[in-house]
Amino acid sequence: MKSHSKNLWVCILSLFTTLCLSNHTFAQNVNPANTKKLVLDKPFVDYKPVYKKWQNNYILDKIDYTKDRTIFHFRYVSHYEQGTATYYGPGEDLAWFLKNDENPSEVFELIEIKNIAVHDIIKRPILNTKEAVVFETEEGAVFTCEVHFERLPKDVKVVDFIEGIGAEEKTNHFNCLDVEVKTIDNENLGSLDDMIDNILDFEQQIDGVLAEKFLDLTNELRQEGCHCGGSYFPPVEPVEWDSTIAISTKRLVIALWLKEGMTTDIDGKSTQQRLSEAGIKTERAYENMSYSFTEIEQAFRGWKLTPPQCKRLMDAQVKRIGAARKERYWSMVLIY
Repeated sequence: MKSHSKNLWVCILSLFTTLCLSNHTFAQNVNPANTKKLVLDKPFVDYKPVYKKWQNNYILDKIDYTKDRTIFHFRYVSHYEQGTATYYGPGEDLAWFLKNDENPSEVFELIEIKNIAVHDIIKRPILNTKEAVVFETEEGAVFTCEVHFERLPKDVKVVDFIEGIGAEEKTNHFNCLDVEVKTIDNENLGSLDDMIDNILDFEQQIDGVLAEKFLDLTNELRQEGCHCGGSYFPPVEPVEWDSTIAISTKRLVIALWLKEGMTTDIDGKSTQQRLSEAGIKTERAYENMSYSFTEIEQAFRGWKLTPPQCKRLMDAQVKRIGAARKERYWSMVLIY
């Protein structure tokens, strides 16, 4: 009996010691410093990148911080009637790299470029080999891609995003200087709406080309007259382009592209509500949409061959139009 009692006390003491050690370990795991480290390691998105650049024909849409990557989402619009756009894979002399501003000898080499696209249509899903990939371009062509690097260390606060070793001062290179490397607790990460606003502001420089084409196609049709289904519509007065309508419409197609939607209602707002928010008052508004074409002529022909949309184009009371596209999404708003 004594022996059993002694063994019992030994077991109790052992259990008590184990619990104490467990509690100590748990306390270590929830230490505020450790918690902060785990939070800072979490993936997040910087929708409002802060940086400087040489030219106004390129931007950073956003920067993704994943578990093991830092991804720069790059956008470029061509200002040349004819030319080329070249992407350089890892190992090429002109490949993008990152340089730590505080320690210029510390560089981060390109891992790969993904989803190289023209007008949001992917032309090269991945470039991870030492080669230069060339694409023909024209005025107004929009190129986008994702530029991948390793997840940057926490002590790196500012980097230069450089196209080519030694090309920091070359103004004809796609360089972004003094890029702020943010953390998940940064108060200026922005939102998806901030990114959309940034793209809208940037693409206004190319929307003029698109506006001219939309307006020409519409007025040519109205001046010639047209059969819409079984009814003939005689020539009517030309319409005018409204930039405010176009910007409101651009918001719609970008939202549809992001959400892969197929409706004129985004976030529960009708065409009329979106126009009202943009400060546009009208007795009546129509909206023609398309989801499957890559060229403006194709989208317009689709509207011309669809009786309800064709009738809107030929409505004599329509005075102003605005239109936009994003990848395969097209929209034209027509108002009285």
